Amino acid sequence: MSSILHRIWHIIRIPLAVIVVLYVGLVLYRVPAAFERAKTKETIDKIQAQKLTLRDVTGENLPPEPDPALKDATVEGVDANGNGIRDDVELAIFKLYPDSARIRAAELQYAMELQTELTQVFNSETLVATIQQEDSGFFCIGDAVPEQSPSVLSKEAESMMFNTPTRVERHQQVFKSYMTSYKEPNGPYCDVDLTSLPN
Repeated sequence: MSSILHRIWHIIRIPLAVIVVLYVGLVLYRVPAAFERAKTKETIDKIQAQKLTLRDVTGENLPPEPDPALKDATVEGVDANGNGIRDDVELAIFKLYPDSARIRAAELQYAMELQTELTQVFNSETLVATIQQEDSGFFCIGDAVPEQSPSVLSKEAESMMFNTPTRVERHQQVFKSYMTSYKEPNGPYCDVDLTSLPN
């Protein structure tokens, strides 16, 4: 009996070892994919949860002027007040539109979403989540200035956000690497209700 078992063991040990090695290899191969799925979900949740606040629009949350040596030193730039909008852009929008909270709200929201594109996108799923937010910001601009094309203000925000060769390159690389089809968002588009603002 033991010689039969011994012969069976000699026959199956190599295929069994191959199966075990393949299984371990498959598990190790899938671990990074599982981590990326978790990171993708966490990032998409963060992208979708990030919203402009009334305090951002009214200026209660304005940051200090950023250090000129630091503001363009990285793709991310400086965001001292942590609201997801680069400080130099936030301050510039307030200087451009001191008398229109509605335009500030729309342009700040769009700038926040462009900042997300530069800093949070690492695959197609995160790009889609970001583009849907950007589309909401673009349509919010249309709601803020219905008498003119939203592309004027959106291009203004884009020129402020993509103001260095590194940022332009990152913007282009994101779309070249990860662009895929997506569904446009449904309204309402503005994070802050424009009708609640005085002007």
